[in-house]
Amino acid sequence: MTIIEAEKFGADKLKKVDITSAILETEVLLSAILNQSKELILANPNLKITKAQEKKYKSLIKRREKFEPVAYLIGKKEFYGLTFKVNKNVLIPRPETELLVDEVINFVTETKKQKNKKTKINIIDIGTGSGAIAIALKTHLPQAKIIATDNSKAALKVAQINAELNKTEIQFIYSDLISKIKDKIDIIAANLPYLPSEEKDSKNIFSLALKYEPKPALFAGQYGLDEYEKLFRQIKNLKIKPQVIVCEIGPTYINKTKKLVKENFPNWRLKIKKDLCGKNRLLIIKKPG
Repeated sequence: MTIIEAEKFGADKLKKVDITSAILETEVLLSAILNQSKELILANPNLKITKAQEKKYKSLIKRREKFEPVAYLIGKKEFYGLTFKVNKNVLIPRPETELLVDEVINFVTETKKQKNKKTKINIIDIGTGSGAIAIALKTHLPQAKIIATDNSKAALKVAQINAELNKTEIQFIYSDLISKIKDKIDIIAANLPYLPSEEKDSKNIFSLALKYEPKPALFAGQYGLDEYEKLFRQIKNLKIKPQVIVCEIGPTYINKTKKLVKENFPNWRLKIKKDLCGKNRLLIIKKPG
């Protein structure tokens, strides 16, 4: 089988199950199997692949036909210009989560400008999963102290590997949200589960892919707010409150999300930002003063 024959085989299979990016995905899978760049593969359409490579490729196509995410098939995902190892113990980093990283970086940059001095900032990434947010922040804010928590030991193992791969120093803590944090917290970054439990039974292509990801990292009760409700209670109990809380949220129950914030932080400033698809995606809560 040549590369172009492999591409046609894979694309035909994936198109039959309505995967719109079928051609691109076959190129990604071939690139991973051959351990070659996509550009080299495209430049050599008549290059023959070995029987072993063909067997592995067809196996991956078969798994993709059942909507297993490509990131799990190849074991990695790009996020914020960095590469992260992923497996079924962690969520796959999403492009929309880059907005959260942008917001935290911008807040730190503006704070330093206003204070006109170097200040040590402690940033806590809650529910770190693969470590994508924490590692991206440390890469762009090397002077900040980054602490990352998760209540999954398996996820923390993946995050630690990713920190080593990306040469970043992160303090990882096994914790229920911030319950084990002893340091003063300046900034909280949280991408907690926010899908309503009703979406577990959805049968669209998006939900079919979600069945491969860890459910505790996806679903959070009737309105998708259970984990944020718990986090906000923990924050209220802190003697010194963070300057800002930046959360990725679901767009479905936005009024209930606002109500939850106002109940816990009545005098704080609340702002919601939309993602590139125009959906409410980022919740920013700033301490007054």
